Amino acid sequence: MKRLLFPVSLLGVSLTACTPATTAPDLSGSTLEPGQEWIMLTPAEAGGPVQLSRQLTVGQRDLQADGTVAYQSVPRRTATGNTQDLFSFVPRGENRSVIVAGRAETTFDLRFFDFCVVRSTSAGVNDAQSGVYVQTASQDALWTNRAYQSYVNTGVAAGLKPCTLTRVK
Repeated sequence: MKRLLFPVSLLGVSLTACTPATTAPDLSGSTLEPGQEWIMLTPAEAGGPVQLSRQLTVGQRDLQADGTVAYQSVPRRTATGNTQDLFSFVPRGENRSVIVAGRAETTFDLRFFDFCVVRSTSAGVNDAQSGVYVQTASQDALWTNRAYQSYVNTGVAAGLKPCTLTRVK
């Protein structure tokens, strides 16, 4: 068994992979496919941080025993560390499934994650989807974020930073 680096367990599901993706059928309904390209965009805040825009690529599929599908790109070296695009599709029923898209970055000895989380199953090209933006310095901080958990469970985004995910290819 292997432990993935992707923080999907924040949704209350285990990330332990038991079966290679090539032998297990994808029954989750995931519309994500390796090679798709997405833009994650967060709006600029008045007097605050600048707008964040990241182009993300869906990596190789890894079907989890609980039905969650994780996608990880190959880590890329940067001048100060490395970066890796991460996606996940969490089946939760009609109009409740979740797409998590983002990037893990390691700069020197610091690791942080930027994610856009949308309650959607849509992966249409140029279909901008609204969600919530989450940035953490550790996976544990994301897993215990109650406001984020509430959004995943109810769709209520009150008090959370907005973001959009748009598939461009």
